[in-house]
Amino acid sequence: MKYSRGLLLTAATALCTGILATGCSTDLSPEPFDANLRLTAGQVKMTVKPGKTTQAEVFQALGAPNVVALQSGSGEIWTYDQIKVRRTSQGYSAGASFGTLFGFDNFRHGVGDAGAEIGGNVGTNTTSVQTATLIVRFAPDEKVTSWQMLVTSF
Repeated sequence: MKYSRGLLLTAATALCTGILATGCSTDLSPEPFDANLRLTAGQVKMTVKPGKTTQAEVFQALGAPNVVALQSGSGEIWTYDQIKVRRTSQGYSAGASFGTLFGFDNFRHGVGDAGAEIGGNVGTNTTSVQTATLIVRFAPDEKVTSWQMLVTSF
């Protein structure tokens, strides 16, 4: 079977391809912040009012404390501790492939092909931590006398 040079060149040109593929994946929070954790400075300011807010109201708004200290004749001290961890991953990948079809006409007759591929990946992982500690002091009549809050982020 004999192929014409023009036909082989046309076929080789038509089948010559170059493909570049890139992709990106982002995993923003495989361990998301817990929506049930309500210990924010804004929530505490709106909820905990010295001389007015009762233990029951604090419990309803913020849930059970992590630590309760009882002071003889002085009321209770409630401590809330909260830790939020957020992990973020970003990854990028890229690849390229090239293929061609070629023909022989002078001494040999036939068709051949060749190709190459290359690819790679790169990414980053970050972790951020936010902590909050709230200390609420209650009088013997179970009303808030004072509160203190410490928030850190790193």
